[in-house]
Amino acid sequence: MSEKKSLVIPNDFPPVVSGIATYFYEIWRYFPTENHTILCPKDKGWKTLDNVIKLNVIRRRIPSGDSIIAKLLKGKLYAFWVLILHLKYRFDVIHCGQVLSSGFTGWLMKKLFRVPYIVYVYGSETFRFGRNPLLIRLIGIFLRNADRIVPNSRFTMDEFLALGIPEEKFRIVTPGVDTARFIPAKKDENLMKKYGLAEKNLILLTVARLDERKGHDMVIRALPALVKKFPQIVYLVVGKGREEARLKQIADENSVTDYVIFCGYVADADLPKFYQLCDIFILLNRQTSDDDRLRGDYEGFGIVFLEASSCGKSVVAGNYGGIADAVADG
Repeated sequence: MSEKKSLVIPNDFPPVVSGIATYFYEIWRYFPTENHTILCPKDKGWKTLDNVIKLNVIRRRIPSGDSIIAKLLKGKLYAFWVLILHLKYRFDVIHCGQVLSSGFTGWLMKKLFRVPYIVYVYGSETFRFGRNPLLIRLIGIFLRNADRIVPNSRFTMDEFLALGIPEEKFRIVTPGVDTARFIPAKKDENLMKKYGLAEKNLILLTVARLDERKGHDMVIRALPALVKKFPQIVYLVVGKGREEARLKQIADENSVTDYVIFCGYVADADLPKFYQLCDIFILLNRQTSDDDRLRGDYEGFGIVFLEASSCGKSVVAGNYGGIADAVADG
């Protein structure tokens, strides 16, 4: 009996750097390419990456924004391309990496062709869209019709159980980490020199998109007190995002600009070296409150905690969301 043909619509996929992108790549790179197709956007650097990873990836021009308009447009485009691809390949199952945009596609394909579909959820979807009755209704429809729902933690599953989704539909799959790549190692001398770390005796690190829920601002606000105890401390911030200007302003207001280094975007291949640089990995995650569009957003799991732990680093995490499944207290 031949293996079933699957189509994966991951929403985020490399070269995008995000927990979701890592999650799907680390799973699907172990499956035989002839039976598994991945449909995703043409993000910057996609040609170079696809030549390296050797997966069966089909790229189309699909917006990658997080606004409601972008998600609705993504939903229409995903539905169009999946319909075209299904008529050619006849998929046996569709994996939907986002409950609204690609979840709509899965629901539509099931109605039209009776193709079963699976929806992956990561937490906070019902909080972020909870003020829009139509979106909440659509989330409920897409999940109730799904053949399986895959949350990344128990905390995330509880969020959707509250919608009345039957528990038997859920199968928790917590993200993993490549322990052959994220390993304990000496600090990279080139990076030590680049960031002037030779005289620093306590290096803190956060690897995350610069969003409110990641808690970079809380670390920066704590630095004045930490500097008094550890004068040679430094805080490395790896990642880009909408909060960058505000975080730099907070550092300036707290007179700690000399202790915070914004490293910007770091390619996934270079991330282990940054984890190996630090003494403590810190991500003080919390629920978003200031950003109206993202209000209620929280960390559903946190792959970065596993990556840091795999590199032998102590981890400090905010006690909210699905962190209990990623970080052992103590």
